[in-house]
Amino acid sequence: MTGENINYINDIRYPKKALVQYIYNDNNFNKIPPIVGILFADLFGNAIMTYEYDEHSNYGTIRSYLSDDKNSLLEIDLVSMYFSSFKIFAKNNNIKDLSYLEIHGSNLKIQISFLFEKFMIIIFLNSNTILSLKTQKKILNHFKDIIEEYGFFLEDFNKENSRNIIRELKKRGCDWVKKLNKTYIQDFKLGYLKKSEYINSFISRINPIIQKELKEYLEIIPDDILNDISREIRYKIHNEVFELASELFKK
Repeated sequence: MTGENINYINDIRYPKKALVQYIYNDNNFNKIPPIVGILFADLFGNAIMTYEYDEHSNYGTIRSYLSDDKNSLLEIDLVSMYFSSFKIFAKNNNIKDLSYLEIHGSNLKIQISFLFEKFMIIIFLNSNTILSLKTQKKILNHFKDIIEEYGFFLEDFNKENSRNIIRELKKRGCDWVKKLNKTYIQDFKLGYLKKSEYINSFISRINPIIQKELKEYLEIIPDDILNDISREIRYKIHNEVFELASELFKK
């Protein structure tokens, strides 16, 4: 969120519900879910299963966010093959123990984890999503448990028995991702309200100090100009504190 937008919503004193919805839309969560989906593949780039929204939901599939042209959507296998090349590159160029990569774009960001030297998890996120360490660990443990229990079927994913099991895992996984998103959005909204309340309380306490100091050192300046200067200082402090609070609320 830009400083100008923050200043605007403070000036007009949004009701809490409207404020939260404004921030929700400003982060583009109304168009791109916090977690777009998760692609599970082997290290050769073979896509084994995807957790995602279907094309008939409010959101789209992973592929729909990777192309602006709905008539030429990228094949999901090509996506996983591309990212598997990072592991091959690391192995061939003395980059040891590569276990994690993160790629940032203006609309999406991608987190890639390599597991057991056999599989990789590719998490597609809204670019504004900040997964807590707890959630990241939860996702990794989810797939570690699946690998430990169904590793044989995942390695032989093309066999009929494997496909049946993977189909059921995928179904449950898609529901699981939707629950993760629901929890993330709830926490996001509550977290923003906490930050907003904290910052407003802080600003209201320092505002008299700013006013007093300005009048003391700038006695000859008209009050209306002093008020404008005070407002600008307050906004700048507000934005800095907001960014700091955002960092603190990542955990």
